[in-house]
Amino acid sequence: MNDEQISTTPSNLSASASGYEREEDARRIGSNVLGLIQLFGKYINLQTLDGITLAYNYGTALAELDRGVELGTKLEASQDWAIGVAMTAPVIRNEQVKSHIVVNAAIMEGLDEDPDHLHCQEAVHLLAHECAHVEINAVFDRQFPDRVLRHKHETWYEHLRWEVISCSWDEYAACRISASFGQDPSENYLSVFKNILSEVSENVRQAIMKYRQDSDLNSLVVEAQRNIGNLAKFASYVLGTADGFERSFEKDMPELSAALDDHWFRPFFFRLRDALRELWARYGEWQSLDEFGSIADIWLEMMTDRGLEITPQNDGTMYVNVPFRPETDPLQTVLWGLQQQLKGLNTSNSKVDTNETNSNDKEPE
Repeated sequence: MNDEQISTTPSNLSASASGYEREEDARRIGSNVLGLIQLFGKYINLQTLDGITLAYNYGTALAELDRGVELGTKLEASQDWAIGVAMTAPVIRNEQVKSHIVVNAAIMEGLDEDPDHLHCQEAVHLLAHECAHVEINAVFDRQFPDRVLRHKHETWYEHLRWEVISCSWDEYAACRISASFGQDPSENYLSVFKNILSEVSENVRQAIMKYRQDSDLNSLVVEAQRNIGNLAKFASYVLGTADGFERSFEKDMPELSAALDDHWFRPFFFRLRDALRELWARYGEWQSLDEFGSIADIWLEMMTDRGLEITPQNDGTMYVNVPFRPETDPLQTVLWGLQQQLKGLNTSNSKVDTNETNSNDKEPE
């Protein structure tokens, strides 16, 4: 790294802060954050960074962020498997796509610690990761103008497809770019990934059982997407960080190798790695959105592997078939329904028992 390199961080960049009890704390942390971003701008292209918001009321700050265009939905912090603490959102400013970083201010308290302290290094890495998203957003917008924030998906299928593509690619690239800044996040990413890996199959199976009972196909697709999509996303976190450090999965990551051993997701994991590496090899040189299609192909096959056969139709919609399998056959469905009824009965009995106990406690001796 060349320390004499000129920073790409905008000279007029500002940080806004909310929820701080003392103004001097907000100014001190804000100054430290801006200083780090100025440094990151030497190695990450931050020309399109609109600003940064540090907020203790992180969820509110996300929801109130001015995107510069009416989207009909508000930003929300992720809650599945990992609690979101920072987000880099595309915004429109003067007809140009830029990016605005929103961070949970509590995480930035680590910058008050000694530079070698774990919490300080974690804050440094988090900021670098979000700055990487600024560059990734700008590169994608440069290659595909009028796409970011301006393109509206015409069908639910297109939305689901690009949800997986964007999350997987963006996190892979951001992790690869920011890997060496601050604290190595590999252990945290791997922990979350392993949790999802152990839960996805049963979660989707339960959703299929529920669908057999209520015929709510939309709810089934949403739940399957939540699981399969997050599995692909967090696999991309692990893959991007590993490639950023040039680590070998077999030699340097035995815990990951063990988790994938004989697992249904193993072949998909390495296919996803190859697809993401291919996109990285042409970083900023893509000519067609079709180059990202291999990620969606893997996603479709993952869905099929777990019991949802999704077939895109000529009109852009999708046909979803949910075939019977040994783990979701009619007998299993009946047993699942009985289990749900028993759960409801047990819950009801527990409430009755509690009420009766409270009533007896009130009776005089």
